[in-house]
Amino acid sequence: MCRPTRRKLLTVTATLSCAAAGCLSTTGTRNGPEPTTGQQTTSHTETVSGTPAPTEPGTTAPVTDGSAGTAESCRDGYQSIEPYWVVESYGRLAGYRLAIEDRSMSVGETLVATLENVSGETNSTGNKGKFDIQYRDTDRWRTVFGREEVFAGWSDEGVTHSPGDGFRWELTFTQDGASDAVRHSPTYQVCAPLRSGEYRFVYWGVTSEKEAETDYETDYGVAARFSVRS
Repeated sequence: MCRPTRRKLLTVTATLSCAAAGCLSTTGTRNGPEPTTGQQTTSHTETVSGTPAPTEPGTTAPVTDGSAGTAESCRDGYQSIEPYWVVESYGRLAGYRLAIEDRSMSVGETLVATLENVSGETNSTGNKGKFDIQYRDTDRWRTVFGREEVFAGWSDEGVTHSPGDGFRWELTFTQDGASDAVRHSPTYQVCAPLRSGEYRFVYWGVTSEKEAETDYETDYGVAARFSVRS
């Protein structure tokens, strides 16, 4: 697997980069409306270390470790990816807000996640494919994704977002449905059938101050939690 040692975001238009990166949804990318009833309702975000951050709806109890392990098992012909990105905070990071439209759902229902530029100025992210879905095991978070032996990794296209713009991911929350959401890379699939439990959606294409301080040796991400019923 290709692991970049330094993120290089190329400033390109959102339209061209979205085409190059392979958008995961045919819906628009502007996420203007504020959350409504049934969406996230808490009044602050928290970093993974547990320190409250300024007002932002959409968080549950923080975790002490933002890293995630590999999937426990994969379908034949696949092996788990190894997440090298670390969740820095829930809800908001580096001028972006990540939200899940319905934080309580059932297997087979539609998962909708949105990333919105709330910085008030034009800003950049990595491409739309830099996301992960992780589930809470008994002792840690684990990715749901696996790969074939030959895997090109993730590319480093940059995408610019005007204020209020961003990404929208929409997928059926099943093994096949979530695999279809990463169709930009045919060798990248969900390892095993998805089940009930606690999950988080992670986007690791933003560049935080902490990442810059470490000379971009670690990719930090923002996460949003949701729960899944059987």
